[in-house]
Amino acid sequence: MQIIHNCADAAASTVDIWVNGALFVDNVDFRTATPFTEVPAGVPLVVDIAPGTSVSASESIFQQTFTLAADGTYLLVASGIVSATGYSPAPPFTLAVYDMAQETAAGGASNTDLLVYHGSTDAPTVDVYESGILNSTAVDDISCGEFTGYLALPTDDYTLQVRDGANSTIVATYSAPLSTLGLGGAAITVLASGFLDPSVNSNGPAFGLYVALASGGALVPLPALANP
Repeated sequence: MQIIHNCADAAASTVDIWVNGALFVDNVDFRTATPFTEVPAGVPLVVDIAPGTSVSASESIFQQTFTLAADGTYLLVASGIVSATGYSPAPPFTLAVYDMAQETAAGGASNTDLLVYHGSTDAPTVDVYESGILNSTAVDDISCGEFTGYLALPTDDYTLQVRDGANSTIVATYSAPLSTLGLGGAAITVLASGFLDPSVNSNGPAFGLYVALASGGALVPLPALANP
């Protein structure tokens, strides 16, 4: 199981993760991920998200129970809003679950497999168009809180255009240098993160695309490019 912290609410900027009352990971910062970690299967796992200063699971700000299948690989993404005010819109905090996660590319060392998660609470439904090599829509109509399935791509350097849901207006453009970053054979998660309009979201972190690696750690920002 891997857990990715993508909740941009300042009230949850650093969290502790407790499982069945025991500290699982201490001080997980926004835009960081745990590595994939073996956890028990077939038994209830009570996951509590608590402030980074917590000393027990009783300080939890969110709790959810999971029972995972044996030999499964799971991805949990913390997203949404904790605070009662200061954010618009404010979908509730959640742990979004993807139950067919991968740690490596299914196609071997010459491929990179991309899982996409839309975790920007004030961004609308979007398309993602690849304009450098494929010249086609890679992701169609993804809304906040949704995953795509994995995209199996030859390891290369791509250009991603985030477009509106009608695929007509370019909102932002990013480089996805999978080859330059040495991601051949990797399975990664690309997350829409932050706010399109920080001014109505407590001046929080701005929108961007970020990559979570299977090894965990700080998410890798995809470089922003000028729109064509």
